Amino acid sequence: MDILKRPKQKSPAPIDDHYKNSWNNTNSYSETPKQTKAEDDISNVTTLEELLEYKQHVGSLIQTSDQAKGTVKKKLFWFSAIIFIFAILFAGGFFIHQTNNTINQITDSDKKHSFIKTVTSLANPKSYKKLNGFSDGRINILLLGRANTHKSGKDLTDTIMMLSVNTIDYNIGLFSIPRDFLVETHSNASVQKSSYVKINSRYQTGLRNDEGAKYIINSVETLTAQDIHYYFVLDFEGFKKIINLLGGINIDVPHHIKDERYPGPGYSYETFEVYPGLQKFDGATALKYARTRHDAEGDFGRAARQQQVMQSARNKAFSLGTIVNPLKINELLKVLGNHVHTDISPDEIEPFISLVKKLDTHNITNIVIDAWKPGSLLISARYYSDHGGISGLVPRSGNYIEIQEQADNLFDLNKIQKRKDELKRESAKIVLINTTGDAQITNNVKKTLTSLGFENITISRVFYEQQQKTTVADYSGGTKNFTLDELLKKLPAQKNTLSETIFNNVDFVILLGDDIVDTYAFTEISQEELEQENTN
Repeated sequence: MDILKRPKQKSPAPIDDHYKNSWNNTNSYSETPKQTKAEDDISNVTTLEELLEYKQHVGSLIQTSDQAKGTVKKKLFWFSAIIFIFAILFAGGFFIHQTNNTINQITDSDKKHSFIKTVTSLANPKSYKKLNGFSDGRINILLLGRANTHKSGKDLTDTIMMLSVNTIDYNIGLFSIPRDFLVETHSNASVQKSSYVKINSRYQTGLRNDEGAKYIINSVETLTAQDIHYYFVLDFEGFKKIINLLGGINIDVPHHIKDERYPGPGYSYETFEVYPGLQKFDGATALKYARTRHDAEGDFGRAARQQQVMQSARNKAFSLGTIVNPLKINELLKVLGNHVHTDISPDEIEPFISLVKKLDTHNITNIVIDAWKPGSLLISARYYSDHGGISGLVPRSGNYIEIQEQADNLFDLNKIQKRKDELKRESAKIVLINTTGDAQITNNVKKTLTSLGFENITISRVFYEQQQKTTVADYSGGTKNFTLDELLKKLPAQKNTLSETIFNNVDFVILLGDDIVDTYAFTEISQEELEQENTN
């Protein structure tokens, strides 16, 4: 329910201004100026009943009783941000010159924005059908969030998300990739052996090499096996300026937060502390409130706060005090020009706005590839190479197949569940034989197969001559095809045509070859170890 459109109660008792103002906490980070009905959500509250309803509504935005709810809110933060930016561009249509300049600034396209084409696109409500990916049934947009401060890590993208639009039924899917995910890279074309870096560094490396978003797009496309049609970078510094231009936002803080390790200037830390109650935040405080991680609710609390901040900012932007203020709209357009970056061409802005109007924003499918929970596709691990060691998150299966399966079935996750049900029904008996010289590989593979749902796995110490390729021999008589297909894809392996086996009552025998050593050559570490290394 939108707090600006809630139903009015019949003959309510008026609320005393002193009671309303008592909600503001004196320990707030920013001064609370006198509020006006035209500009601030809380000023629309005139009765005690409405005040209680307001608090209940905002409070509902920050409940994080389970992981799924927090995940959805984190993703809605970024989806709302895109709609918010497109809406400002649309509202700025009345300021033709500045709007044209802004659109031309934020896009990488060589094309220049034309107001005539803008009008033509708006007159054609189906112009979005010309967008890249539409005819294939799916548009994929890479969303990146960066700090853009004066620190060395200003272009690290700690938010990495693929937003997908199903162009058949206009559903939305969101696919989140953690910043600590390790991806392969080559330092130059002559280097054959891969090294690993965290995926959040790929955008920064691309900028340094004058390649823009090319590197991180390539990494995400390899990871998901999906084409990325567009990318969109949101600058946190720009977000702070937008909040300040709006005159601040009202936030009802649910509980005391004290973060003594909030990143400060350079490589320092500072303390961020905020107390419960209804408060008015400026841009800097709103950003800290949205990004701090060190409270009782962790990342899920942060996700809820981000959605709460974006909801308040969106309401403020669409308030009468903003829409009818030409100077404010003009300043907002200037900020967008300096702090938003995308490869969406100028002539595609209006088709995107038309597409957004058709999207079902109430039913959003979301996937987060994470670690440390039952069913997680990732584990925390450490890799060693000639350049030293690096720790991060890697696929539990040693390859991207599971992740690609999730990305491909983003709009129909039931397919994956049906496959799991079939594997459980087949209940195959599997024997592992290690023909390599690496004793650790067998245990790593067994652990991976167990995480995939296989329960009857035996490690055999029988000697077998060294194999170059990993193979799977089927002794089930062709009765367990789901298991065979899963093993061939997920290990990965080739099918072996062995005609006999020394094992009794077995369905599959897997010979681990040299080709699988690099895939499983990691040392698994705990969540605590990874977090400690990230802190140091």
